[in-house]
Amino acid sequence: MSDEAATGQRGGEYVYDALVDAGVGTLVGLPGTQTLPLDQTVARRDDIAYVMARHETAIPHIAWGYYEASGDVAATVTVPGPGDTNAAHGLKNAYDDNVPIIHISADASPEEFGKHPIHEIDPGTFDNVVKANINVEKPSQLRAEVRRGIEIALTPPFGPVRLGIPSEFLASEVVSPDASVSPERVEYATETARSAAVELLAESRRPVLYVGGGARRSEAGPAAVAAVADRLDSPVAVSVKGKGVFPEDDSRYLGSTGGDFPAGARDVLEAADVVLAIGCDFDGPNTANWSLPMGDELIHINLDPTEIDVSYDTDIGIVGDAGRVCSAIAENLEDRDGAETWNGRQLATAVREEYRDELRSRGLLEDSTPLGTPAIMRAVRETIPDETVVTTDIGAHRVWSRNSFPVYERKKYVTAGSWAGMGVGLPSAIGAKLARPELPVVCLSGDGSLLMCTQELHTAAEYDLDVTLVLFNDADYGAISKSSKLDDEAGNRRFSWSSPDWISVAEGFGCRGRRASTRAEVIDAVEWALDADGPTLIDIAVDPDEPTPYDAAEYETDIDPTAY
Repeated sequence: MSDEAATGQRGGEYVYDALVDAGVGTLVGLPGTQTLPLDQTVARRDDIAYVMARHETAIPHIAWGYYEASGDVAATVTVPGPGDTNAAHGLKNAYDDNVPIIHISADASPEEFGKHPIHEIDPGTFDNVVKANINVEKPSQLRAEVRRGIEIALTPPFGPVRLGIPSEFLASEVVSPDASVSPERVEYATETARSAAVELLAESRRPVLYVGGGARRSEAGPAAVAAVADRLDSPVAVSVKGKGVFPEDDSRYLGSTGGDFPAGARDVLEAADVVLAIGCDFDGPNTANWSLPMGDELIHINLDPTEIDVSYDTDIGIVGDAGRVCSAIAENLEDRDGAETWNGRQLATAVREEYRDELRSRGLLEDSTPLGTPAIMRAVRETIPDETVVTTDIGAHRVWSRNSFPVYERKKYVTAGSWAGMGVGLPSAIGAKLARPELPVVCLSGDGSLLMCTQELHTAAEYDLDVTLVLFNDADYGAISKSSKLDDEAGNRRFSWSSPDWISVAEGFGCRGRRASTRAEVIDAVEWALDADGPTLIDIAVDPDEPTPYDAAEYETDIDPTAY
């Protein structure tokens, strides 16, 4: 876009054109007095679709789900102050998950700062919730700062960028020089580090792959992980952000890490002589607060050099795109047919079968009333197509899904990483459906987490989105009521409530609703929802006294990994 072409443009029009040039096709927001100069530009033109949420907290969650399901970037816009602070939750989630969002805050006039204009807040408040917090202080800075912000968001490692642009700058003509967007694409991995990793893996006898979100972000990730697994015949574990990078119907799939990582799988990590961690950041939730073993020697690939040697001591650190580095390693690893190594397929299969037997022994897979969460997970998974995009909220249901809900493709399981804030499930399903309208979209949510974003049922209905919301209803903040940190010898559930009539709530917002209590009813309800037009809520009563997924993973394993 040349200076001549931009002559006479208002700031809102320039921002719009910059977003279009960057490939942004969706803007999520809520109209406010300060945002109107941009809102009206979007309404007049056809390159960007405007999606109106019902609460500012949901705005970045929708954009986050949009990207996670498709790899396409959405922009967001809020008023300053309350709008920004409500959106901060979702922006921080996107920051931790390396999701690019261009967030526009239609800020107060710089001349009014300190005089208490409506919605005033110190712009530095957001320094720690986004990759970059850019505040345009003069009209002459607008072009360069908008382009710089977009470039930062789209440069790996990705992340959300806040652009604080005074509303008056959006409404007035732009007179500053133009700038262009050219995101960096950097590969840092050295040949020395890659060669050392290849040599260590070639000599290993008990290798394990540990796949994280960096492999999900990399287009080369799934093929590269599969290639290394083929060379090593190794078990493959994933973090919650790595689910789907390696298909869970592959016999080498070991499980998803965290406090609910099955006991047998934990022993496999303990017995490993080399762990190849591919795009992992080793956060607390995925490592059971850093108690999971990571083998005798650790190779850690990460695009962000500040993540290496932070949570676990690294023997070989490689900074670079997880997929591309892994591809280079695979190309230099020879097939090891006949080598004296463990059998990754037999070992991982034995671990998973033992875990399923443990769930059966606890009655969690039975067709009982009320159903156990793993039984519901199994019924839903067997009913929906493999290509379904599944989003989760935060709560016990999400923890159960890590090892009870198989995923087979990248971008088909959308869940938060270490930020793990409640209220993300339904908005992210809305974003996923907007991004991938041709695919079924199912949201797994708890009743507590849905209470954080109930109003977005109205958004789903307004846009007539075919989203199926499966509600795990125990009328409780179950993960908290069952916490080992509660000092209650009587075992009282302290955080339960009289559950809302969710069917009436859904219908009041313009959605359909149905209850289910048996396996057959769950299957029938899910099939009905997938065939219906518009959003549907399925209310399923869950046993409030079922064991936690953490308790179910703590059993006496009979598997000796070294025997495989």
